[in-house]
Amino acid sequence: MLKLFSRNTIGQALLILLVLVLLWLRPLLTPVPMQSGEHPAILYGLLCQWLSPHPLLAVILAMVIVLVEGLMLNLLLANVGLVPQNSLLATFLFVLATGAGATTLTPAILVNGALVAALSQLLLRGTLLTITSDKACGATALIGLATLFYQPAVVFLLSYFLIAANYRLYDWRDWAVLILGFVAPYLPVLAYLYLFDGMADWWQGTAEALGTLSLQYGASMPISLAGGLLLTILLLWSLAYTAGRLGERPVVWQKNATTVMLLIVGGLALYFYQPLMPLRPGYWTIPFVFCLNRLLVGTAENRTGYGRRRNRTWIYECAFDVAVIAAFLC
Repeated sequence: MLKLFSRNTIGQALLILLVLVLLWLRPLLTPVPMQSGEHPAILYGLLCQWLSPHPLLAVILAMVIVLVEGLMLNLLLANVGLVPQNSLLATFLFVLATGAGATTLTPAILVNGALVAALSQLLLRGTLLTITSDKACGATALIGLATLFYQPAVVFLLSYFLIAANYRLYDWRDWAVLILGFVAPYLPVLAYLYLFDGMADWWQGTAEALGTLSLQYGASMPISLAGGLLLTILLLWSLAYTAGRLGERPVVWQKNATTVMLLIVGGLALYFYQPLMPLRPGYWTIPFVFCLNRLLVGTAENRTGYGRRRNRTWIYECAFDVAVIAAFLC
C-alpha cells in the first residue's frame, strides 16, 4: 500500500477519504455531544454552545477540518521540500493520527489547525536563514489564537522560544514582536469581557486552568492502550531517524525540519494538563506526521544498491501497516 503514495494521485485521494470515513464511522453512526472539558476557552466554549444540540454536525465539521488541515500541512511541507511533491502521504498520516480514537470536534483538532497556520509563518523559503518580524508576529498571534480554543496551548510558546533560538531571534525587538503577536487575538476578547463585566471571572478561570500542573495516568482500554503505544513507538523511531540525518541536508532544510520537530516540545508539555493515557498523537500530530513521512519515504533516498533496497523495503511497509492498525485500535 505504501507504494501507492509515489504513483497514483487519484488512488491516494480515494484511500484518504476511505480511511477518514472508517475512522469516524462510529461517531457518525452514534454522535456524542461536544464536551467543554477541563480547560474550556472562550472560542471553544462558544462552539460547544452552538454545536452541542447538533452532535452529528459537529462530527461532520470535525472531519472536514481534519481533511483541510491535512491537505494544508501536506502542501506546506511539500512547498519547502520537506516531503515529496507528488505524494499525499503526509495528508494520509495526518488523517490517521487525528482520527485515532476520534469522537467529535475537540480542542486538539482546532489547536492543530492554528499550529499548521503558525508553521506556515515559521518555515523558511529561498536562501534566508531566519524569518522576518511580521512572520514572527503572525506565528505568535496564531499560538495566541490556539489558546482561545484550549488555554494550556500557551505551552507551545516553549516550542516558539526554541525555534526563535534556532533562527537567532535574540533582539529586544523580537521579544516585543512575540508579546504583541500573542496578545493581539485577546484584544477584542478582553474588550468584550470588560464591557460586559466578565473580566474577573475570566482571569480567575485562566489562573485555575494554567496553575494546576500535574501528571495524571488516566485510564484506557487494553486495545486502545496498545494502539497508542504503537503510535508512540513509531514517533520515537521516526524522530530519531529524522534527527540523525539532519546533517545530510542543506542548512535551510535542516532549519525547517528542526522547526517542525520542535513542536513536539509543546505537545509533550500539555501532558501536565491532560491524562497521560490513552497515548494518542493529539497535540504532537504535526511532528509525528513529518517524522514518520521521512521514515517511510526518505529512507529510499539514503539507500543504494538494488539488493539492499529490496531487503529493507519490507521493514517500512510493515511500519506503515502498523500505523494504520494502531490508529484503528485507538
